[in-house]
Amino acid sequence: MSAKKRRQQKRRPSTKRTGPRAPQPTQPPDRASNPMIPWLHGLAAIGDERWDEAIASLQHFLELDNRPAENRPTAYQNLSACYLALERYDEALAALNEAERWAPDDPDLLHSRGVVYACAARIPEAIAAFELFARRWPRLARQQDTREAIRLLRRIQRDEIAPGTYLIDHLQEQVSHNIDLGDYHLVERKARRMIVADPARPEGYFALGVAGVEQRRYAEALEAFQAAQARDPDYAVTLYNLGYTCLQAGEPAQAVPWLEQALRRDPKYVSALFQMGVACERLGQRDEAVTWWRRALKIDRSYYLAQERLHEAGLGPAPAEPPLSPVHHQLRAMTPIVKARMRRPTVHRQGGLTLTYDAQVGFVFEDAENPRNATIHAGGPFRVARIGDEDLLDLMGLVKMLLGMIHADNTRDIALLVYYADRPSFGYQARFARGQRVELDADGQFVVTEVPRLFKLRIDSDLASPYGDPMRGFLIYLNQHPEPGVLVNTLGLLDESAQPYRVP
Repeated sequence: MSAKKRRQQKRRPSTKRTGPRAPQPTQPPDRASNPMIPWLHGLAAIGDERWDEAIASLQHFLELDNRPAENRPTAYQNLSACYLALERYDEALAALNEAERWAPDDPDLLHSRGVVYACAARIPEAIAAFELFARRWPRLARQQDTREAIRLLRRIQRDEIAPGTYLIDHLQEQVSHNIDLGDYHLVERKARRMIVADPARPEGYFALGVAGVEQRRYAEALEAFQAAQARDPDYAVTLYNLGYTCLQAGEPAQAVPWLEQALRRDPKYVSALFQMGVACERLGQRDEAVTWWRRALKIDRSYYLAQERLHEAGLGPAPAEPPLSPVHHQLRAMTPIVKARMRRPTVHRQGGLTLTYDAQVGFVFEDAENPRNATIHAGGPFRVARIGDEDLLDLMGLVKMLLGMIHADNTRDIALLVYYADRPSFGYQARFARGQRVELDADGQFVVTEVPRLFKLRIDSDLASPYGDPMRGFLIYLNQHPEPGVLVNTLGLLDESAQPYRVP
């Protein structure tokens, strides 16, 4: 497919029932006095980087919470993260002070203090905090690359590099995640902060160019990429992106010299070879275009785009799709079987995508343009729980926050599918093995302010969240108009031996 900590306990239902069990009526939460409501909303806002909204929600939670010793350290640490994102460093440190009152020996708080000092360019205090962290918790320090951070800060202290270097690296990690989730408005915001932190570094200008291209603001993207290239003239990727942006802007003649420069730096740059062919084709130079595409295939015989263009020109076979895996063969075989079991299916179509579901059976998600993009769940009849739109959006925002927290040390597998009614679907899949990310497939933008038709999460992680500690299993939400929705499972939270509720 082409992304903290409370556990409810449910009693096992009696096994003496003789008939189907109706859904149990539930009372909506008292939003005025229940601290869990602002807590979850605050985490959801953090996931979507709505920092001011998150701060207000977390402060409201602190006003309502009656278990301060248990909850305040995490709440204040999250508040500190919000203030740090807004570069309100004194308030971030004050929030950490409050957290340490309740949890004085929490290593995460000391490490967070070092990060705040470093981002604020308070270098001696940052070094002292990181060195203390490394002495007291050496194993965690190795996981966090704390010694490398100290070496970087000492270079700043000796005036070898600019004071904003740490902040730029801190933001650069976040930018990669924002690009995966399609949040280019956040990429743009952080790129501008990187430029202010050190105008001599190219990374901020490059990120600003990426955001401009993806938002189809090509003149701004060209200006940003040119600024990045002026600061690092030999970086082939920037030169390629200048050429690509010119093509997107409908200026193939301007694209050629940039692509030529990229290929002089890296003659085996397959994407640049392909785009040179595109530029020549648009300039009416068909033979030259064919030559460039053939050069790309000499380097990568399976390069799909070049195969496709040569086939369209009548000069090569159709692109060779890699064979379907056994799992995809099983999906294709199961699809008609599962759909045949549906007595009253509901069907939604969005371009080549089709979502078919029946509450008694399950659902099938199909992509007519990509047979590898398919999902089947035949676990019905669904266990039913109603969820309001506001709570669903908080749930999605919390999952978006989790996507920013996963890494090779705490997660083995995660897959997310969000099917929207009026915009492209979002798909995200990441797998980790032996401490490395071995697969990433992210497509589209993860929008957490719009109620989707389908929301499915599968995760195998040691992360702690309100939906499990650790989080293992799957969660599925189906939008059933005019009802608020159906929540199928909650990542292992529900007792698997319990009989499923049936839709009346």
